[in-house]
Amino acid sequence: MELRVATEHDIPLIAAVHAQSWRDSYRGIFPDEFLEDLVDQDRLIEWQRRIHYPKPNQHVIVATQDNQILGFICLYGNESEQWGCFIDNLHVAKEAQGTGVGKQLMQSAAQWASDTSEHKGLYLEVLEDNFKARKFYLALGAHHQETNLWQPPGANYHVNDLLYVWHDVQSLLSK
Repeated sequence: MELRVATEHDIPLIAAVHAQSWRDSYRGIFPDEFLEDLVDQDRLIEWQRRIHYPKPNQHVIVATQDNQILGFICLYGNESEQWGCFIDNLHVAKEAQGTGVGKQLMQSAAQWASDTSEHKGLYLEVLEDNFKARKFYLALGAHHQETNLWQPPGANYHVNDLLYVWHDVQSLLSK
């Protein structure tokens, strides 16, 4: 497996992994119509925007093997004065889950944050009903900091969105 910075050639594969991950993880949380009919196009448009017009503090790492994307992580350096770098996305293809890809992506992000950011913390948001992701982040030393409401795409309701924090990336690098 290779970890590298994402390029524009990765856009369709990143979008496909992202869309499938949402279908697998958010069934019953996001509206079925969105997951069945709209998520593929929604994620493709979003990743075209992110890769072609990135924020200056954006960093996207892909895990690849045999020209396939096993997973990716997108983070923003120094996004919060209080919490540090924001992990906006971490998604691992279903067939690569449980193989250490997610952990390696998290540690690569932590190393990037340590090397480039003034604030050495990391944080992310995870939906309360995404039990598998929550268990993964807690095993990597995250702390639940607060709970907020979030409106899923295409929904007219809100769900609990949990803020998870690593106050210092060194704790994540030592896992």
